[in-house]
Amino acid sequence: MQNEKYVAAIDQGTTGTRCAIFDHNARLIGWAYKKHKQIIKKEGYIEQDPIEIIQNVRYVINAAVKNAKINKKQVFSIGISNQRETIVAWNKRNSLPIYNAISWQDTRTKDYIKKINKKGITKKIKDKTGLRPSTYFSASKIQWLLKNSDRFKTLVSSGDALVGNMDSWIVWNLTNGKMHYTDYTNASRTMLMNLRKLDWDSDLMNFFGIPRDILPDIVDYGKNNGFGNFSRSGFNTVIGSVMGDQQAALFGERCLSQGDIKITYGTGSFILQNTGKKIINKDGLISTCAYSLGKNDVFYALEGSIPFSGAIFDWLKNIGIIKSFDEIDKAIQERKNNGIYFVPAFNGLLAPYWDENAKGLIMGLTNKTDKLDIISAATNSICLQVKDIINRMNIDENINIKVDGGVSINNKIMQLQSDFIGRNIYRQKINEASSLGAAFSAGLNTNFWEFNEIKNINIKYTSFRPLQKRETINKVYSEWLSAIKRSLSQ
Repeated sequence: MQNEKYVAAIDQGTTGTRCAIFDHNARLIGWAYKKHKQIIKKEGYIEQDPIEIIQNVRYVINAAVKNAKINKKQVFSIGISNQRETIVAWNKRNSLPIYNAISWQDTRTKDYIKKINKKGITKKIKDKTGLRPSTYFSASKIQWLLKNSDRFKTLVSSGDALVGNMDSWIVWNLTNGKMHYTDYTNASRTMLMNLRKLDWDSDLMNFFGIPRDILPDIVDYGKNNGFGNFSRSGFNTVIGSVMGDQQAALFGERCLSQGDIKITYGTGSFILQNTGKKIINKDGLISTCAYSLGKNDVFYALEGSIPFSGAIFDWLKNIGIIKSFDEIDKAIQERKNNGIYFVPAFNGLLAPYWDENAKGLIMGLTNKTDKLDIISAATNSICLQVKDIINRMNIDENINIKVDGGVSINNKIMQLQSDFIGRNIYRQKINEASSLGAAFSAGLNTNFWEFNEIKNINIKYTSFRPLQKRETINKVYSEWLSAIKRSLSQ
């Protein structure tokens, strides 16, 4: 129907960009996806091409509309979700990048972070931002550019440099260089935003040596004109919202009650628990903005971030251990609990250990070990890393745990996950929760949906309940912790 309206969601992720089109019943009616390359210059240096990414953004939104068989004028609003801590710096006069995007996975600043921790600044940063000093977050990457890029330093001095997480780069380009914006969820990943004041923190900007005028304005969710207009190539619509991809997934899973938990299995695994309007501190975890329904209506989350999840299988495939992903199911079925443990600390470990110098290892090898054993251990590591996080969270018995992302499609892995954490988990039919959350938030901000409508939309779930004996799981977990201890640098 030519009179019907739809919401488009751009989900810009670590390895590719997707656009999904949803109708008023949250039905996916069309989508498109395009992968981008990873630029690995040397160990710990992980970059992406910002030009390639914005070209892919434009491609997928056009392709998704075409695949949905609708008119561009029927796109009522656009939501954006994005890889969060990946930074881009650009020249505001010509909108050209100054340097490659530095990925959230990049660890080039680990020596700088080590110095910070020795200075005793950790508590101050944690108190102000909910985060702990880490190469994971944006501030040290921006500081590295200021120290190492003469071009960036020159443009900062002349007032022509801008920087932001990937969301800001996308908004800038879609609004034809008119809006340099970010939102609470992305700003809360920088180590520069005061989590309580919901604004850039002058003490932290001074500490990192980052001038305020290069950073985006933080725009609250309830701003009437959203994040600017997208008027190009036949589109004429508002960017209704911007959210970090993991917060968007929380929203898309409709984890809207305090205590609700979602687990996203993508390149990494990300576990977020809705803590309502309270900022909760837990050892080994971080606090972050979850979503906002307006300036005085901000909700928070407790988070555990794991850098390698689905990416483990890519690594196994690259080195020739996996030839077909069918081998994963076979390994789970035939080599369960085989005494081999795989710690995927390729670039150190994040939550709950926060050791960027941790080393990856495979423990328990014998002369009978074969590739199915390695695949089984790698699969277990995904679920055991999640268990490390879940064990740190307070979870009532009536709390639902929702799962999404590429790895969650595999029923055998989800059964393992349920076994390892000893809880029921639920996978909704629409697996791209980040896209759905971006659509929901954009639709809310532009009155396409009411809040209660979103809560009550009927989406089917597949459930998994624990089947393995607790004694078996406890033994496996104890041996996993021994492997982790050997992996750590301290």
